[in-house]
Amino acid sequence: MGKVVYIIGMEIEAFKKELIPIKDKLFRLAKTMLQNREDAEDALQEIYMKLWKNNDIIEDLKNPEAYAMKIMKNFCLDKLKYRKNKRMVEIKEPELGRENFTPFTMVSFDNLKDLMLKLFSTLPEQQRMIIHMRDIEHYSYEEIEEVTGMNVNAIRVNLSRARKSVKGNYLKIRNYENR
Repeated sequence: MGKVVYIIGMEIEAFKKELIPIKDKLFRLAKTMLQNREDAEDALQEIYMKLWKNNDIIEDLKNPEAYAMKIMKNFCLDKLKYRKNKRMVEIKEPELGRENFTPFTMVSFDNLKDLMLKLFSTLPEQQRMIIHMRDIEHYSYEEIEEVTGMNVNAIRVNLSRARKSVKGNYLKIRNYENR
């Protein structure tokens, strides 16, 4: 007769159904915050271990995804406290249509990508995280509120300031180049 194993808290299948599908979002958040692929992979592994250890808590949450994102955010913030050197995020280039670019267009695209990465890296950590969650992950303001603990108005203000900062700095650089 086979041995029956009971798991306290969330069952394996429920864990897989609720939390495994968000691994890409968690990874992108970690990569945005830590600005390093290897550190983001390590963070993702750590977070899933923490989530599994606390699976009995997760079962009772109304939004396990927001809980996981909040844990990832806090983990990354802790990791950043101890890091001295920040590095740029590695971004994969779009593959669709890239083969149709002229060499000039490819160089222009690469230059713009590098410039935008530099501009985003100058933002305060909180603004960088909010702009990532809203504009890249397409989270609602309420979901961002759940993850960050900030109220919706503060999120909107930070998002607006981040966008204005990036736009203003971009325009300054372009105006300087066009002299």
